[in-house]
Amino acid sequence: MSRVNRFGTRKKTITRTFRIRNEWDNVLQEEAAKQGVSVNVLLNKLLRKYSLYSRWSDRKNDASFPRQTLREILKTVQVESLAEAGTKSGALDAVNIVNSMGLALNYESFVYLITEHLGGPHFARWFQCFHHTQGNKDVFHLQHDLGPEWSVFLEKYILSFLRSMTDTEATARVYDYAVTLEVTRPKPKSN
Repeated sequence: MSRVNRFGTRKKTITRTFRIRNEWDNVLQEEAAKQGVSVNVLLNKLLRKYSLYSRWSDRKNDASFPRQTLREILKTVQVESLAEAGTKSGALDAVNIVNSMGLALNYESFVYLITEHLGGPHFARWFQCFHHTQGNKDVFHLQHDLGPEWSVFLEKYILSFLRSMTDTEATARVYDYAVTLEVTRPKPKSN
């Protein structure tokens, strides 16, 4: 069985039968009704999140905080310390993430990780990523609601993340609730 995705290409699907406990089925039906989708669509969303994100974040023991708690923690840390932590952890995380996920250490992986893994609506949700191209540049506008301290951390983290994956040039502008990163796309390698 196959279906057409939004780009017009077919994706193969399979039919799989399995048993679940009645109370989990009740939860699935209730949540599917709240979202206005079928249980099948909801399960595919859950499986997509597991396949593309949760299995990696669970292995790394990622912590999850309510946004308000993180906002309060950030307010208590000196800005210089946040910048230093962003620089150190960005470089380390980039290598760890691409190695654990089996991605290449390149610009395409960086774009995927920033737009989907960290900045998409379904996974880490560190920020909402708006990605645009302007000539030979990519512009990533990383919008969040965690305050200026998070912006300071993000700027250093993302620049360090990028530098550990590629040697492309980037500039960043920091705002109270956003960071805009402008990256000169690397030239394709010739054979």
